[in-house]
Amino acid sequence: MKASYRPDRIKKISILLIIILTPGWIFFQCQTRPADSDPGASILLDESSLFAFDDCVSEVEFISLESPKDTLINLSCSIYELVISDKLYYASRCHNDLSIHSFDWKGHYIRSWNRKGDGPEEYPALHGLLVEKDQMYINTGRGRVIKYVLPEFEFLQQIPIGDFDFVPSISMITPEKFLISTEHTGQETEQIFHIVDLQSAKANTLPVLSLPYSGELNPGMLAKTEDGHLLNFGLSDSIYQYRDGALSVLASLDFGERSIDPADFELEGGVFIEKVLLSQDYAFNTGHIATSGEIFKIMAYGIKRSPEFDSDNLTTFPFYDVYIHPESGKKKI
Repeated sequence: MKASYRPDRIKKISILLIIILTPGWIFFQCQTRPADSDPGASILLDESSLFAFDDCVSEVEFISLESPKDTLINLSCSIYELVISDKLYYASRCHNDLSIHSFDWKGHYIRSWNRKGDGPEEYPALHGLLVEKDQMYINTGRGRVIKYVLPEFEFLQQIPIGDFDFVPSISMITPEKFLISTEHTGQETEQIFHIVDLQSAKANTLPVLSLPYSGELNPGMLAKTEDGHLLNFGLSDSIYQYRDGALSVLASLDFGERSIDPADFELEGGVFIEKVLLSQDYAFNTGHIATSGEIFKIMAYGIKRSPEFDSDNLTTFPFYDVYIHPESGKKKI
């Protein structure tokens, strides 16, 4: 779905909206930015910024992906990867299929690939795709990236990126340098973003601390910009920017009166979920991040209560897409 936004709202935005809701359990929120860092622009996110969809969007274009007739290609999976490049690349992660399909910008099917397996030229799992010119990189989530040449899908290289338990997200800085996020288990905070230099085989860890159980909502998420990357994760109160070899806080998120009460952080997990999530009394950052030009988009929870809320029906949960222009501080929800 392609949306063009009115200049008097947030000017010059044209983005392809792909929304994937995969919420998990939510536990704690606290300050996570480095103590000596600039807090960046403070963005208040409350009901005053809510706009009806029709008041923000002037044009919507849907691209329907069309699978060939008499095939078993599954395009209805709710767990998938999508890369928007010169073509549209879609990878289903349902039923452990892990096939990758390509489409043109009108949604017409082009071809498919699948090299799932445990061999040296295969990928055992799929936790992200990168497409750079005629090369595709597949993140296995296990500290290895498999590189193929398109369109033949010819194996080119197996790239080791480090001995980590799980690598949910990767992004390329240069062909010899990757920005990655890692996920840990347990309740301790941990530094989850790393710069991996393939030539030296070393990783430089960035000073961003995760929160206890933030990986249960969303582990470290990355979004590439024209001159750098944005970093986000579940329950974070900051959006980080990595550019020209330096880390900074791009924006601080302020949920006003609906911010989580620090006294609640000591509650047991189940009690915390009942009070913070199911009560709809609190708002927080879910960890998603996407960019278009000078605008970035996150997903927030609980900015306004949902009158149709049903704890057994995820579609009734109060999730909101938040569009922020950090330079001006303007935002629309």
